[in-house]
Amino acid sequence: MEMMNELLEKYFRGETTLVEEAELKKYFASQDVNIEHEIYRALFVVFDQEKNETAKAPLKKVMVSQNRVKQLWIRTFSYSGIAAALILALWIQRPKQNDDYAVIHGRRIDSPEYAQQYAEKKMNDINMILKDGLKPMHRMEVVKQNLQLLNKISETQDKILEIEKTHTINN
Repeated sequence: MEMMNELLEKYFRGETTLVEEAELKKYFASQDVNIEHEIYRALFVVFDQEKNETAKAPLKKVMVSQNRVKQLWIRTFSYSGIAAALILALWIQRPKQNDDYAVIHGRRIDSPEYAQQYAEKKMNDINMILKDGLKPMHRMEVVKQNLQLLNKISETQDKILEIEKTHTINN
């Protein structure tokens, strides 16, 4: 009995060998099972009953439909992979296009020389606009310089008056 207790403990820990498990099955199949081990008898009897059972027809039908679904997924992934490979191959092999172009007034211009000349012309136009726009500023600068000269003249006149005052007082 002590040996059966140890075997049961090993069995529930998952450490028994096939020979020891066979010994346990033989023990529970016999009529000499100890009363304290009687609760485990149903467990081992069920294992023996399941070993003798066979699959029924509906199980095969379920497996067949599962296989169909699996095959459908395999086909889908296969076709998707083939399509992706074809698209990638066509994209890599596509003819090279000239990507250097400009769009002027809605027309595509492929000539870099023409595009450069057009850009230079537009830059010159902008410079002229800016120059015309800055003319009043230039005039203001001239006025400012003239005002400075007038200020110097008035300062000189003030100094002359001051000298005259000092000079007349001394006379």
